Amino acid sequence: MKNAPAKIAVIMALALAACSPTVVTRGNLISETKFQQVQPKVSTRADVMQYWGPPTTTSSFNPNIWYYIGETTSQKGIYAPEVEKRRMIRIKFDPANNDTVVEVADLDPEQARDVQLVGRQTPVAGKDYTVMQQLIGNLGKYNAETAK
Repeated sequence: MKNAPAKIAVIMALALAACSPTVVTRGNLISETKFQQVQPKVSTRADVMQYWGPPTTTSSFNPNIWYYIGETTSQKGIYAPEVEKRRMIRIKFDPANNDTVVEVADLDPEQARDVQLVGRQTPVAGKDYTVMQQLIGNLGKYNAETAK
């Protein structure tokens, strides 16, 4: 019983640690000070790469539009994670003017939508057999007489 207070203290510390939220940052979450470093009609593509790094994604149809997307989520225990902060930035470049930044837009995260995945499956040739059908179906195919 000499170690009872130490054991209780360890149990309490573990219980408190289990209640603390798990905070995760995904993507490239640009801070306000970094956001101020890039100025339209002054900064170039190389400056943006130096200050913010590579973009999260580029436009599918225009390589002169870059997007920086980042979010911070926190999860408490077994509950679903909640988005604490989300930021989406669009940068447009002018290729005719030495890749100078034309626009730096801080997009509204409320306009973002979750992409719904399609539940269809691609059909394949052949038949779908269960494991038991495959095992039973192979019983009579291989015998000692044909192996000679």
